[in-house]
Amino acid sequence: MSVRRKASIVVGLAQSMIGAFATVFAYILYHNFFGIQSVLNVPQKDVLLYMLVLIVFGLLSIISGLFLVNEQ
Repeated sequence: MSVRRKASIVVGLAQSMIGAFATVFAYILYHNFFGIQSVLNVPQKDVLLYMLVLIVFGLLSIISGLFLVNEQ
């Protein structure tokens, strides 16, 4: 396995994990686990916007990371 292939797998897995964490954080923010909305001082009216941005970023990161891992 070449160095480029190994680096592609490592970067792809890292990118997918960051996307997964962003998606999980969006869920935690929306359901206000651990009082995260008050800790981050997020107004209730902006929670849906932040959740949308985090989910879109997370899904795009996951898809991009999987493409890097499956690169031929």
